[in-house]
Amino acid sequence: MLKALIKTRLLALFSSFFKGPKSKKKRNKVVTILIGLLALYIIASLLMAFFGLFYSICEPVCNSGYAWLYFSMASIVAIAFSLLISIFFTKAQLFDAQDNDLLLSMPIPPKYILFSRFFMLIVFNYIIELLILAPAGVVYLMYYPATVIGTIFFILVFLLLPLITQTLSCIFGWLLAIIETRVRNKTFISTGFSLIFLATYFYFSSKMNEYHQALINNVDTIGLKMKSILPIYHLGLAIAEKNTLSLLIFLLFAAIPFAIVYSILSYSFVTISTTKKGYRRIKYTHQPLKAGSAKSALLKKELRLFFSSTTYIMNASLGVIFTLAFAVALFIYGDLPNLIAQNMPQLAQYSNVLVIISICFLASTNIISAPSISLEGKRLWISQSLPIDGSDVLLAKVKMHLVICLPSVLIASLACIITMNLSLIQIFVVLILPTMIVIFSALLGVVVNMHFPKFDWVNETVPIKQSMSTVITMFTSMAVVLLPTVLYSAALAQTLTIELFMIIYTIVIIALCLLMYRYLKTKGSIIFASLG
Repeated sequence: MLKALIKTRLLALFSSFFKGPKSKKKRNKVVTILIGLLALYIIASLLMAFFGLFYSICEPVCNSGYAWLYFSMASIVAIAFSLLISIFFTKAQLFDAQDNDLLLSMPIPPKYILFSRFFMLIVFNYIIELLILAPAGVVYLMYYPATVIGTIFFILVFLLLPLITQTLSCIFGWLLAIIETRVRNKTFISTGFSLIFLATYFYFSSKMNEYHQALINNVDTIGLKMKSILPIYHLGLAIAEKNTLSLLIFLLFAAIPFAIVYSILSYSFVTISTTKKGYRRIKYTHQPLKAGSAKSALLKKELRLFFSSTTYIMNASLGVIFTLAFAVALFIYGDLPNLIAQNMPQLAQYSNVLVIISICFLASTNIISAPSISLEGKRLWISQSLPIDGSDVLLAKVKMHLVICLPSVLIASLACIITMNLSLIQIFVVLILPTMIVIFSALLGVVVNMHFPKFDWVNETVPIKQSMSTVITMFTSMAVVLLPTVLYSAALAQTLTIELFMIIYTIVIIALCLLMYRYLKTKGSIIFASLG
């Protein structure tokens, strides 16, 4: 029974990466190829990034007599990166699993259910840490010969390190689950923590060069401070100096906290899984009732769906966050065009336009409307049976995209006008073009999703991240911004001024938006009624 549970968990983990929901229909080959290529690109990018990081620090650190510090730093990177990714996954599997009630109703010992979940989580951490520790090991072998004992100790450390990560993930996941039970809207809590982790990642990524230089210049000081972190210090000592005692000490630091956390969860697993902590969602107060139109009700429904899903927010609207960050950067670095001119003199005359194009590109990365029809799922018949035109349902999804994305774009456009020396034509373009890109992406997402819906999903992650409509919408929206830029620089720069080209480009985008709007108003009702 335990073997079957573990097999089921591992298959679920594999399916979350590479497969969609179970269906009699085969997945479109184009989607499979695109997802495969994207996965390979991400893996290769991570391997190369960590290889470059460790390649730059290995020789200077090890030659200073601190080989143990090199492996300690590699383990810190592995723990931090794994923790960043696995906290919410751990929370979902241990504290918010949707199949707990089903499994507990079967003649399966609760300890088997918990063990199978932990096994899957540790395998997940192995996959993440392999992307970090493998480049670290390869770089070390480029400079220093391998020994049998050193290799064995490195493998043992690799096998033990996820215990530390999983212990921390369980603690943070448990705290997050407790916080969510105390608040009215737990989506904002999950999203807030996700944004904090994302901001932390970008902050440390931006400071990586400074930290790298500080490490090389202050190896002795950092080495002395690192010795106070006993598990990490003995980890590095075990690998670099083949120290058996240090390996045993690291084993104790990794295994004992993990055993304590596992024992506590094992003892209280049934209570955690079955206790439903709640709160009064609505405190009714007598007040006059207000009637609204059907269109406003549809828009409110779409907005409630969006703001109730952390997955939807984090995967479909990150462009909003980046656009606001870009606007803040414009106020902080008001001379951004001058910085472009100084670093790339050949682009000096286009510096203002490049800033405008940057806003357009950030706006094109939002794909909120792309999975909006698919997310109707089994509830599609409700929208189809309403006594309203189907095009109103579709346009409500377009409006949702606009309500969420337009404010950030307008703020960024106003930041351009305030902080940059723009001509009248450029002011017109920066106000109109990014706005039209948002409208274009909103309409395109609904049109594409109408032709490539996915209603047979089990988890909402599938239509949001793995569907044909999101892939097409994402790449088409970005291509609509990037390809004209490449076309102008390669073929039209000598015949058209950049301002004239931007006006023509804006007119083309407006025309495409009108065509898609007319298509939704005329053909949309018929196609929407036939879906499902």
